[in-house]
Amino acid sequence: MASEVNVRQGPILFWSGVAVAEFGAIGPGFGYPWSPAALAAAALLVALGFLSVKAADYLRTEEARQRLRLGGYLAGALLVAHQFSSTAHVTSLSRVGSLLLYAMAAVMVVWSHRVPHETRPALLIAAGLDPGSLRERLAGATDTVAVYRAERVTDELRDLERRYGVILVVGDEHDPRAKERVSASGLSREIPDIAEREVVVAGPRRFKRYVGGALSRLAIPKSQIHFKSGQKV
Repeated sequence: MASEVNVRQGPILFWSGVAVAEFGAIGPGFGYPWSPAALAAAALLVALGFLSVKAADYLRTEEARQRLRLGGYLAGALLVAHQFSSTAHVTSLSRVGSLLLYAMAAVMVVWSHRVPHETRPALLIAAGLDPGSLRERLAGATDTVAVYRAERVTDELRDLERRYGVILVVGDEHDPRAKERVSASGLSREIPDIAEREVVVAGPRRFKRYVGGALSRLAIPKSQIHFKSGQKV
């Protein structure tokens, strides 16, 4: 919970630091009236921090949210570097102080993002696997959900369903009901958090092609999709 708060506050803190640095760069020195343009620019930069936090809430994956935040940090750093390199009298006390405050904000933001890397939960979508291989894959895996398509249900598959919560899809590759359950709409219905999972697809080539198309329509990043051949998953 604390790390989540730090990540949400990071962009606001960073852009506030950028605002201070920009104000010091384009504003007058100490003892002079504040420039309206400097104040407006500073307020706009702080608003960017709040907007970046709000925009991150609309992204589906943590990877996309991280890219948005890091892109904002890079843009802010380049903005400050450009402003200080193109402004006269950069050695004045106000500008040096502003730059130090910006550096402190940047360091605190980077520190707030040093959170432990969490392994994504997994989703296995398979057809034609030996039930023994499926059992071996699920044994001890507390964060793995499995969707298994079979032409008929055996006692062993029922045991896997009962023991490991395997989602059984019964029907051959041409069965419209079976195809719907491994389609984009079917998968999003069965696994609402599918975008947060590492997805392993195993089975015949046409099955993998069909499921791969469904995952693309769900905008699952390719880096999270792994296709397997044979019985080893």
